[in-house]
Order: sequence, then structure tokens, then C-alpha cells
Amino acid sequence: MRAFKAAFTLFILCFSLFILSTSDSLSVEDTLEEYWMGIYSGDRRIGYSYNSIKTLKGITEVKELTKLKIDLLGKENEVETQASYKLEGYKILSFNFEMKSGSMDLKARGVREGDILKITMDTVSGTTERSLSVQKELILPSLLPKWLIENKFSIGDSFEILLFEPLSVLMGMDGSISTHRIEGKELVDIPSGRFDTHKIYSNFMGTQSTSWMTAEGEIVKQEFPPGLIAIKESKEDILSKKNSSFDIVEKTSIPTNVKLDNARKLKYLKIKLGGIDTAQGFDIQDGYRQYLDGQILQIKSKDYNPKKSPYTLPYNAPEYLELLKAEFLIQSDDKEIVSITNKILDGETNPRNAASKINKWIYKNLKKSATVSLPNAKDVLKTKVGDCNEHAVLFSAMSRAAGIPTKTVLGAMYYEGRFYYHAWNEVYIGQWVAVDSTYGQLPADATHIKLIEGDIAKSGEILKVVGKINIEILDAT
Repeated sequence: MRAFKAAFTLFILCFSLFILSTSDSLSVEDTLEEYWMGIYSGDRRIGYSYNSIKTLKGITEVKELTKLKIDLLGKENEVETQASYKLEGYKILSFNFEMKSGSMDLKARGVREGDILKITMDTVSGTTERSLSVQKELILPSLLPKWLIENKFSIGDSFEILLFEPLSVLMGMDGSISTHRIEGKELVDIPSGRFDTHKIYSNFMGTQSTSWMTAEGEIVKQEFPPGLIAIKESKEDILSKKNSSFDIVEKTSIPTNVKLDNARKLKYLKIKLGGIDTAQGFDIQDGYRQYLDGQILQIKSKDYNPKKSPYTLPYNAPEYLELLKAEFLIQSDDKEIVSITNKILDGETNPRNAASKINKWIYKNLKKSATVSLPNAKDVLKTKVGDCNEHAVLFSAMSRAAGIPTKTVLGAMYYEGRFYYHAWNEVYIGQWVAVDSTYGQLPADATHIKLIEGDIAKSGEILKVVGKINIEILDAT
């Protein structure tokens, strides 16, 4: 089974929502503006995006729709997102958001109260709420072209803008910083016509994209990872074509030079890591499992199981208390999660033994299935289905409920000749030890290469290295 970090799929999707936004700076009161773009991988159309903007009596209504056909491990998934917003100028007054796939139907809504956006999310397990400060105004991506034109950009200008993107907000983030550089003028030829444009380089959540925007603020072409292109098309062309599926797992996997026959049993891995700037906020060097010297990374799979327990549950020293707290998608204080965790532990107070019991329970009770979802511990406990993200968020919630400091870890893992993006956990049981409940491993094998630690909300950071990272295996035992 290839465990694939499906949250990465969501960030490809959320990035598409951002980059496919377009608006006409010359909007007229009570005039409906509509925009359609096809999304392509090579010459195959894998989806499309639509948005509309209408202003009436000072209130702007924005509607967005994106459809993508994604292949996950041989299973086609139609992923659809819809969003609608009401704004006064650039100020978000309210929004509704829905994301649907074969495995999920997520709905969210938000209403502004002063400088706070009150957000409610409805999923299979019920309702979750959070508040987002909007004292510092967030710009809706659909209005970004208009904002750039109103700020009278010139060639060579750069802008840093805080954007409101629903998926990242629902994952617990407080807005997404984007930077945009006006590179120059360029004539663009696409099937729908020839356009005089400004070429704009953008960085959104660490990912580079290129857009071509007309003087009126219409985006006619964009390029973004992993090797996708979006172009302006007519409504008739969009709706008359069928979408092909896009195998995002294989497209984003990382080839390597050696086939490992016993990967799940490896205790040591030495690799040459290229294409990644370790100064970009990655957590590659940790000093207890991963040791980086230049481009050479050594990974040692270590357990920690002393005869005398290093502490008695729950952990109460100040050093790692932050890693015991409940989060928006890791609801370690949920009554049902706490209740089932207590049943699993059955009075166990040794942290290593407790982590092992939780790991075994999740491995045994969750059906392994490639999933396009927003991983939510309460949902996972209810459905008991998912891939590595679902395993990781539920393990985090249960382990924290047990009183064990726990991290979510994002990186890559070896499987049948390639490395695939993956999520797992680390627990503090006197020392930090890697745990992968997708495979029932404590400790996780040495082919787990950690890039980022923290929580699922940091998944977008992985986009910085997609299509760039390369891994050469030097030694494995």
C-alpha cells in the first residue's frame, strides 16, 4: 500500500482556487462578470474553474467553483469546491464554502462580527467552530488583480499581501502571506486569442507560480506546480469537454537510485538530499533521529523503552505542554476521543506502553483507503477510514488525550522504488520517537524522511520542494 499525504492534494486544490482567481478592475455597478479557465496537465484537461463578481449598492458578491478529476492509487475522485462571499470593498462580511469528493462533504460558513470572523465547519462528526481575527484585512484572491491595478503597479514592483483562502483557514491557519513581482510585459497566444499581458511571479505558501494578466485585470494564463497550466476558455468549450484524471500521487513522487527490498525493517538510512534549501524553514536536522551534514542526511530509527518509566502519564513538565493542547483539527479534548483513549489505555501510565497501545488500536481499526479530505480527528474516529493524514491526526488527538506530547510530522517515505509524500507522528516518551500508525510502526522505519514537524496545517510548506527535491540512497541497513 502506498500511503500518500492526501492533504497535499488539498493544497494543490486550494492553490488552484487562488491562482485561478481573476477580476476586471473596471467593474460596473450591477454588472455580472464571469470568468472560465481550463486546467491542464500536458494536453489533457483535468478540470476547470469558474468565478463571477457582481457589485450592487456597494456590496460585492463573489462566487467560485473549481472541479478537478484526481486519480488516487487507481481510484478516480471528482473533487469540487464552491465558495461564495459578500464583501464591502475588500472587507469580507460573510462567506460560504463547500468541498465535495467521493469520501467527503465539508461545509463551512463565516460571519463577520467587528474585527472577528466567526467560522463554523460542518462535517460527518458534527460542528466545529473557530474565530479568525480580521483586524488586519485579508484580501480575497478573486479581488487580487483589482487590488494590484488600484495600487498602480509598475514593472519591477513587488507586493506582499495577506490572503484569505478557506481551506488553509479551516486547517487552522490565520491567513496566507503571498508575494507578487511584476516581471514585465509579454504577448500571450492561447487557443482563445492573443493577449497583451503583464507577467507576474507569485509565491503563495512557499510555492512559485506565474500568471499573465491583461491591463483590465483578467488572468488569461497561469502555470503552477506540479506542472499544471490554466488558460482562459469560453463557457461553451469548458462545458462541452470531459475532464481526464490526474494521477497526483505518481506526479509528485520522488524517484531514487536503489530499490530496497526490506524498507519497513530498516533501522538506518544514509542519503544525499538535493534540490532543497534547508534554510527555508524545514525541520530536517533534529539531533535525535535525523542528522544533516551538508547534503548528507543520516536517519536512525530509534526506540526508547527503559525499564523505569521516564515519567508517569499525564506529562506535566513545562517544556512540551504546547504539544498536549487540543487544536482545531486535533480535538484531543473531545469527550468521545478521551473516552475511547481511556478504554484503550485501561489504566496504563507508562508513556511508551500507552503510545504502543494507541498505535496498535489505530492500525487495527482504521480501514486504509486513499482519501481526499480535510483530516479531522473527530471525523476519522467516526468513519474509521483514511490514509496517512487521517491516521496521523487521530493518533495526535488520542496520544495527547493520554497525556503524551505529540507532533504531526510531514515528509517522504520509501515505497517500491520511489519516495512518496507522507504523514506520521513523533511522541515524547522520555526521548522523541517516530510512530507511523498507518503501518503500525513504533518506531517508524528509517525510510521516513522528516521535512516538517508541527501539525497538518503546515502541509502547504511541502509545496516548496515538490518537483525539486531529489534523493540518492547511499546506505541502508
